[in-house]
Formats: sequence, C-alpha cells, structure tokens
Amino acid sequence: MVGDNLPPPTDVVHLYKSLGITHMRIYAPNAHVLAALRGSGIGLILGVANEDLAGLAASPPMAASWVHANVKPYYPAVNIRYLAVGNEVAGEAALSILPAMRNLHAALAAAGLAGVVKVSTCVRFDVITNSFPPSSGVLAHPYMADIARFMASTGAPLLANVFPYFAYKDNPRDIALNYATFQPGTTVTDSGNGLAYTNLFDAMVDAVYAALEKAGAANVGVVVAESGWPSAGGFAASVENARAYNQNLIWHVRQGTPKKPRVALEVFLFAMFNENQKPGELTEKNFGLFYPNKSPETAIFRGKSGEIDAMRSVVQLQPDGERRISTLSRGKWKGCGGAPPHECAYGHGKPVQSIGVCYGMVGNDLPSSSDVVQLYRSKGINGMRIYSPVRPALDALRNSGIGLILDTGNGDVLNQLASSSSFAASWVQNNVKPYYPSVNIKYIAVGNEVDGGATQSILPAMRNLNAALAAQGLSGIKVSTAVQSGVITNSFPPSSGVFAQGYMVDIARYLATTGAPLLANVYPYFAYRGNPRDISLGYATFQPGTTVKDSGNGLMYTNLFDAMVDAIVAALEKAGAGGVRVVVSESGWPSAGGFAASVDNARSYNQGLIDHVGRGTPKRPGTLETYIFAMFNENQKNGDPTERNFGLFYPNKQPVYPIRF
Repeated sequence: MVGDNLPPPTDVVHLYKSLGITHMRIYAPNAHVLAALRGSGIGLILGVANEDLAGLAASPPMAASWVHANVKPYYPAVNIRYLAVGNEVAGEAALSILPAMRNLHAALAAAGLAGVVKVSTCVRFDVITNSFPPSSGVLAHPYMADIARFMASTGAPLLANVFPYFAYKDNPRDIALNYATFQPGTTVTDSGNGLAYTNLFDAMVDAVYAALEKAGAANVGVVVAESGWPSAGGFAASVENARAYNQNLIWHVRQGTPKKPRVALEVFLFAMFNENQKPGELTEKNFGLFYPNKSPETAIFRGKSGEIDAMRSVVQLQPDGERRISTLSRGKWKGCGGAPPHECAYGHGKPVQSIGVCYGMVGNDLPSSSDVVQLYRSKGINGMRIYSPVRPALDALRNSGIGLILDTGNGDVLNQLASSSSFAASWVQNNVKPYYPSVNIKYIAVGNEVDGGATQSILPAMRNLNAALAAQGLSGIKVSTAVQSGVITNSFPPSSGVFAQGYMVDIARYLATTGAPLLANVYPYFAYRGNPRDISLGYATFQPGTTVKDSGNGLMYTNLFDAMVDAIVAALEKAGAGGVRVVVSESGWPSAGGFAASVDNARSYNQGLIDHVGRGTPKRPGTLETYIFAMFNENQKNGDPTERNFGLFYPNKQPVYPIRF
C-alpha cells in the first residue's frame, strides 16, 4: 500500500458500487479484497504475481494448486473474468510467461473454467518496436509472438499499458501537447495505410494491433490495462492537462481507433487515488482521480453540461497491498452538452457495445447488405446476427469491425455437421476462412431453436465445428447454439430454473470446457401474451411499478427479462456449468399484428432493453450481451402476423418508432 491514508478494500468496493463501477483488477490474490467482492457482481482481473511465474511455468501441479486455492473457492461468487499472468515482466523472466499461461489454462480447463476465465498477460508499450507509423508496429521479442498466437487460440485479449504522457514527456519537440491530450489541431497520416490520426493514444493502440497482425494473431483483442496523466510532480503534469487527457479519453474510447472504428475499446484509467508514499518520480504519486478521502482531484466526472453517471473500472491491488484504481467509461450521460457529437446523435450517449441487432432477410423489399452495414455503423451498432452464411452480407461486413453471430442453419446442414467431420471442415473452409478476421466472427450458432429429434445433432455438430476451427487456428471463434426459453422448466421463481431435457445438460457442460456462451432467445412478449392475467404489461416492458422477490434466493426483480435470463443462469448452475455466460441472441417486441403488439409497447420494451442491459441481471450484474430482433420488418415471414413486425426500421431505413442506441 503506497499510501498511509487510503481506504480499505471494503470501502473501495463500496465506492465502486456507488459510482456504478463494474470491473476491478488485483495484482495477486488478496483474501480481504476477494471477500469484499463476493456477491458484488464486479468483474475481476485477478493478477498472478511476477515472482510466482517461474514456479507456475515449471510445474503444472503448482498451477493446478494455484487455481484450486485462488479461483475455485471464489468463483462464481466473485466474477473472475481474466487471469493476468504477470505485469510488465521484463528480461529473462519474460520467458516464463507463456509456459505459466499454458499451465494455468490447463488447470482452469480441468476445473471446468477454461475460456470462462481468460488467461492473458499485461505488457508495457515497449514490447512494440517500429511504432511509427502505427502500421509498422511489430512485436519486439519472439516470445511475444508466441504469446500472441496462444491467445489467438484461446480467445483472450492482450492487456497493454498505454501512456501517451510518457511518450510526450520524452519527445515534446516532435509530439504536440494537443495531440497527446486529445485536443484538436493536429492530424498525422499513416504513410503505410493512409489512416489519419488526431491523437497519440489511437496511434499507440493501432501499433499494438498491427504488431498482433504481423504475429499471425489478428483476432486477438487489445484491452488497455492502464492509461492516465499526472496532475502534478513533473513536466507537463498539471490538473488542466490531467483533466483534458482523462476526460477526453473517457469520451473517445467508445469510437474505437482508426484501424478498428466503432469497436468500443476497453480502457482503464490509472489511477483512482493519489498515492503519497509511492517511490520514483513525483509524478508517480499524482496519477489519481481522487484524493484518499474520496474527493475528486480533477473534476472529470462532470461534463460541460452533463454528468457521467455510470463508470466501468478496474481496481489494482499489489501483492504488498499497494492500491491502484483505474476507471473505464461505459456510462450513460445526463444531457448531451458534455458528450461528443456522435453520441448526441444517438441519444444519451450510452455506448452500445452490449447491444447487437439481428439482421433478418425474409423480405422482398429490404436494403442491400452494404446499405444495411452502413446503417449499423451510422447508429454505432457493434453486433449483428445472420441466420446463415449469406455471402453478400459477409462481404459487406469486411473491415466494419461489427461483431458477428454466424448461424449454420438447421435441417440438413445441422445433420451433416453432426455426422461428418469432413463436412464440418469444409463448412469452416467455405464460410469462415475466406472472411475471418476481416469479418469479426465472434460466435457460430449451431442451429436456432432446434427441437424434436434434431436436438441430438447439436452437440456432435458443435464438436466437429470446434475441431475444424482448431485445425485452422481459429479456436478464438466460439461455437454455441441458440435456444428458446422452452428449454428451461420451473422458471419461476428464477432460482428454480432447470433444463427440461438431458441433451441441454450435455451441451452446457461442453460449453463450460470451451469457454463459449450459451445463446438464448429471450422474449418477455410471448410470456406476457401467454399469461396477461398474472404478468403485468409494465413488468414485461421495463416500466416501474412491479417488484417480484425470488423466494429461493431473495433477489428482487423489477422486470420479466431479468427473471427469464436468471432462470437460464440457474439451470446452467444446476447442470454443473455455472461458469457459462449467457448471450441473449434474440429479444424484441412486435409493433403490430397481435395482442399487445403496438408501436408504444415495442418502443417501451426495446428502449428499456437498450438502457438496461449494461447493468446485467440481479444474479449476474454487469454488461449482458444482447441482440435485438430485428433490424427490419420482414414482409415475407411466415406464421403469426406479429412475426412480420418485430423490426426497428422499415425497409426504407426509416425508424418504425424513435429509438436511442
């Protein structure tokens, strides 16, 4: 603890929750912090201390013991997301990183947690050489290329500390202060690819992306594990510069970078508190956003005419108790005066990284795929689902950065994927390899709402596709299946939820071994329509006024969507797959065509859903990845008339009703 007046972990966790901060990092397992985190819902990056790397690299049993002692007793009560295997490890010790990562990954797999808890490492920016122009970036050491390729196979991101402050301090002659602090006035063009940069942060991050691509790991994401600016103690360290950098960083990261535009970037501000006993340069004591008494050092929490009222952050506690807290913006904004213009255009500035929209194509009057992708990008929608490998759509998605759920389709395709590993290999060769990574394929959905005897094909098809992806070095693409809520029985209260058929238990346990989420189609509309006597419309459409208590665990529910999702979570837990995430692959409300299907109800539900999913559910607080069904009304869809009226937009791209993303 590099300060003699910092709050204890319990107070820090309370401060996080009071600010709506949803993520934390500790550099080594700390029993006091882990105890404070139980039941908080705060997502955790759990550090592996640098001094432990050599032993973990040399001994699989030690790695198994580490997981048994530091992960199993806490997960899932503590929402552990990543293991950070070392922080800024340098010299000979860096050669221990990859074997330690492999051993810990194997230990997590043995515990049923592989992929659910991702294994990464945190690096300094100097692991990149030739960082200007950004497109020239390359990993400086061969061991980093090996680490990058390993993360590509597991789907883990690279954690990188990115500090424009130090780059500016070392070279103020060639780097303008405004360029380093997100102020207008400087544009730098990358001579390698023509991309234009208006700030140093983007250039540094894109140099990391370029280096990963050259290492054959283009699908590895980048999480900026530390970034900040000191408010005192050295050259260019002032309250004004610190506020300018940190506030502008918060506003900026939702836009992504020139290389990956509109792909919201996870960024963690360093640090929450000034630390009065920290060694080194005076600036090291003055990176805090807050004084130890929890009053703000720089008023970055207030916009020009608005206030950030939700943050997503990381706390970092060193093995010796040193406390660092960093913060990532992901909140909604009160008013638009303090938000960047593109946020004002789409509403209150809440980022949409947790919201995708399904692209249904059952219509004869729909826009071209290129126009559809442009519409997604213009609205800042970062996720899409398509229900089969449609080539015009896949071509239009190239280099868009939009994350994709790619469905295989049902019927004969599903049967052949299950019965023939060579067919699965051919499917991947034809529908994934030609597009990835320029198309950001996140998940493959093996069937949609499969029922009857065909359900027996789901798991063998998933196994064959996973093997085919692994053979191509694409294990970072997760294989799942999309299910309807009918796979759950005893769904009220939510804690009683259980899978109705045995095949779902097998699928859930398989997902737990691969780190893939369960894709679930969740429709409060149909539940309400089927039982309007016992379910109120307000409860079904995110309106206030109804609270339901789960008699099994005491959790309180103010909307039906959360209750339905948590029933799925409960079923996963009972199946021994409590670490499996739920991704809501469809949800929506029709605007016409049947009971309670109206523009007003559809708008209430979908706007409520967009505003809500960033908070998660009572059982699993935190961001819930959700896909709204659907982008367009589809005039040729069969079945109930409501099926043709779930769209947010008419085919002419005009909104069916006003909606804020």
